Amino acid sequence: MKGLSILNKLIFLLNSLSLLLLLLSYISPYINPTIFWPISFLGLIFPILFLVNFLFLVYWFIGLKKQMWANIIVLLIGLQYFGDYVGTHPQKSEDPSTIKVLSYNVRIFNAYKWIPNLEKETIFNFLKKAKADILCIQEFYAPENIPDLDYEFRHIGLQTKKSQWHMAIYSNYPQIDKSTVNIKGERMNNTCIYSDIVILNDTVRVYNIHLASNWFKSSDYSFLSETTMEKENIKKGVISIVRRMRVSYQKRAAEVLTIKEHMNNSPYPIIVCGDFNDTPLSFAYQKIKDELADSFSACGKGFGASFVKIPGLRIDYIMHDKTFESFNYHKQKEVLSDHYAISCEIKL
Repeated sequence: MKGLSILNKLIFLLNSLSLLLLLLSYISPYINPTIFWPISFLGLIFPILFLVNFLFLVYWFIGLKKQMWANIIVLLIGLQYFGDYVGTHPQKSEDPSTIKVLSYNVRIFNAYKWIPNLEKETIFNFLKKAKADILCIQEFYAPENIPDLDYEFRHIGLQTKKSQWHMAIYSNYPQIDKSTVNIKGERMNNTCIYSDIVILNDTVRVYNIHLASNWFKSSDYSFLSETTMEKENIKKGVISIVRRMRVSYQKRAAEVLTIKEHMNNSPYPIIVCGDFNDTPLSFAYQKIKDELADSFSACGKGFGASFVKIPGLRIDYIMHDKTFESFNYHKQKEVLSDHYAISCEIKL
């Protein structure tokens, strides 16, 4: 720090702290939140930390200060995660042998009218027009009549009561076996279901996953978007969000450990769809992905944000066995839920 002005010394200290936090965010996916949950927050804010340190790099570079080298090194290490947030390898294919997979958290088909004037039939029509070969739905809700959506085969993960939320896997191909991954001995059909699907001469196991939600209240979202707020309200808002996220991080950790163990025993190559409620730099994502390919990283373009309420937040995924190849990743732009639908084409 010799030769630096008082201002630059202060900036250097802030930069050093920011670099440390960024480095810790790199290891957050490998730390189980049940052991040390606060580090999970650093994985969540990785894009912000990356940007902040890039700005520090620009500052030191303009002044031709040697402090820029620490930023260069740490940022270069983080580039390996960049493709999980911004698609840079769009791959398109017209191969007729590919199968189209679509995943969508439909937010119980807008049953409580969170989106005014949006009827469930509008969502049904969108799903029909998408013409996916395999359709995975999270927060599926049909207490009266199960919609066919123009599919011959389906797996509805019913709860103890038909009126409760559940999940669904629809397909144009036969589902020879379908069941639920039990979490801690509980038959929780709103967490993970799977179907073994026969596609021509191949059999593929498709997992549909909905990991524990953060369950933010409307007041929490208001706090996140509020520009001016009293000190007391800020304190309450932060405490509320931290408590909810701590519990959800730990719940997701327990869920993914069980789900991953089940996947490891699959007799067939797998495709995974779902709402993980977590970012790519998280324990949940890393544990499920493991040796799988992330279709967005493989063939996506632009920002992969999939959650409507918080810009830049990617929490919905389609993954597959690395022996498969994915093309034509697409994120629906129309807002019919608090999530965007995502799809890709997979060549077995």
